[in-house]
Amino acid sequence: MLYRNCVLVVALAASSLLSASASADFINPLVPPWRGSATSDFYGWENFTSAFGGPNMTNYAGSESAAALFNYGSGAFITSTGNLYGAGGPLSVSIYAGLTAPVTEVIMNLATVGTMINLGSVKLVLGDNAGNSLTASPSFTELRSDSAAPGGQGQIQTRSFRWILQGLPFAATRFEMNFNSQGANMSLDTASVDIHYTPAPGALVVLAAAGLVGIRPRRRTQ
Repeated sequence: MLYRNCVLVVALAASSLLSASASADFINPLVPPWRGSATSDFYGWENFTSAFGGPNMTNYAGSESAAALFNYGSGAFITSTGNLYGAGGPLSVSIYAGLTAPVTEVIMNLATVGTMINLGSVKLVLGDNAGNSLTASPSFTELRSDSAAPGGQGQIQTRSFRWILQGLPFAATRFEMNFNSQGANMSLDTASVDIHYTPAPGALVVLAAAGLVGIRPRRRTQ
């Protein structure tokens, strides 16, 4: 009888958490003013299809398609609302995409329910085709929204992570974004990544001729 009662309590807790995750989505995410510009890429996920080891392709409104999100944490499943839920252990998420020019700024937004993100696990990895790589922690981290999940099952949060990139030692051609949850029972509701590039010299000339930028030296980044 005691065992059955414990199972019932766990099932009810999971049910309340999954119900909360259905309406989480982004709440006050950090949206850069340059999103949608010719010198940026935007990738977003609001519905997931692979719980473990397989690619989740972008499907957020306005998102580009050349990025994929993977979970390598065991014991996860996809909820009826399309969330990625780490029931049996921590989520361990990686996002992969290519880069088309020198990068100046990266912003990631995450909407989660339940167990919170392990902030120390959030890393940006930049690499090139020669085997060079660089791993960076966020320059800035901000809790954009925070409220209690029903039934005391953790928090409903939107967090933003921002990297300002200057003076990189090589020209990166791809990026990898990594983060984990603090433990089991985190539901990843929505994720997005914004990439901002240094305009190519020809683009700067066109913008200057149009009066959209001042003619002055620009700091170069890799």
